Amino acid sequence: MSVRVFMKRLAEVEVNPQLSNQHEFNAGKLRRELGFMHDPTKGHVEFLFYKEDGAEPIAVRERYTLYDARRNVSGRTEWRMYYTNLGVASHARVDDLMLLFRPDARSTDLVAVIARQGTVVERALAKELVGCEPEELGDRLFVDSRNIDPSTRRLLLRALKGSDSPFEVTETAVQSHPLFERLVGYGGMPSTREMASAARRIVADLGVTPLDPDEFVQTALDAETALFMSIESELGDRELKLVVKEGRYDFHKVMQICTSFSQRRRSRRGQSLENHFRSVLEDLKIPHSYQCITERGRKPDFVFPSCEDYHNPGYPTRQLRMVGCKTLVRERHTQWLGEALRIPMKYALCVDAGLSDQIVRQYRNRLRFFMPRKLLDDAYAHREIRELLGSVADLIANLRTAQ
Repeated sequence: MSVRVFMKRLAEVEVNPQLSNQHEFNAGKLRRELGFMHDPTKGHVEFLFYKEDGAEPIAVRERYTLYDARRNVSGRTEWRMYYTNLGVASHARVDDLMLLFRPDARSTDLVAVIARQGTVVERALAKELVGCEPEELGDRLFVDSRNIDPSTRRLLLRALKGSDSPFEVTETAVQSHPLFERLVGYGGMPSTREMASAARRIVADLGVTPLDPDEFVQTALDAETALFMSIESELGDRELKLVVKEGRYDFHKVMQICTSFSQRRRSRRGQSLENHFRSVLEDLKIPHSYQCITERGRKPDFVFPSCEDYHNPGYPTRQLRMVGCKTLVRERHTQWLGEALRIPMKYALCVDAGLSDQIVRQYRNRLRFFMPRKLLDDAYAHREIRELLGSVADLIANLRTAQ
């Protein structure tokens, strides 16, 4: 289903309560743009009013109904979108630019961005989505734009935040996630699978997708860490307060609690990178086998294109790939070199800011390291081994080329 952005200039009848009390938009083309086929269609719409540069938007969430006002008249249709939000009249002006889209094609909920004419946000939306200046939109009531897909969703968020703004995982985003509320509620720590799934949802809400594998892996790791730390802090404080209340507060008891939490932290972190890289591979539909046994006692993290192809003597060796994942390399490189013996060049995905020049150079013809681009820029931009290191996007490109 092709779901598109719907854009229009607000007319006076839509913002002036003295001319109309109906709080409606004509919705014939709007219905098609948003991909709604049912009559009626109901959901929530979050209005974001950008009234002046440098100010936070005014947010109002209301219900809407999209319906055929002529459904009982044979041969005629008149689609309208009725909304209960009186804020349009309070905050919007004639000729403000309204952009309406579905953040998730599986839901009927909408986001409506209303940008004051002449603002930076209005200009960003027009240039990014339509490729022209706001003045060039003319008097057209409807403006076609590119299809909504993960990259366009991200583009919309970029336009609203500013193109140079980084994606940040906020405490609000973390603590409002259902996993935080559920686990804090019954006092348990999350599994690695739960953490990966929760992190994926948080970064999706930021508009970050595997289409940009570097940013996805980095942001997913940040989101998972922030979520885990918030849950850990909440439960740790609760446990410490309990031992104090019960009079069991001594050095050994505190050490016991801290050791328990520390062990959970290490075991979780070990699989985080694997989980998020696996999400990238699945979203980009790159064939792979996870935890394939290549030789007795050898089980690399990922083999491409499959475990079956690896064990097929007739499959070309030059098209086989292996990727090992580890947040910090330490001595893991010796293990990777002994895995998947059919594959002479091993690949390692890590988030290690302390790789030594000696290791990178020594194994340059047998092991190549990849990591998120932000880490490359922060930790290796001015080091001579930078040219021997690759980004996550470089790794994905190599895996695709091999096939």
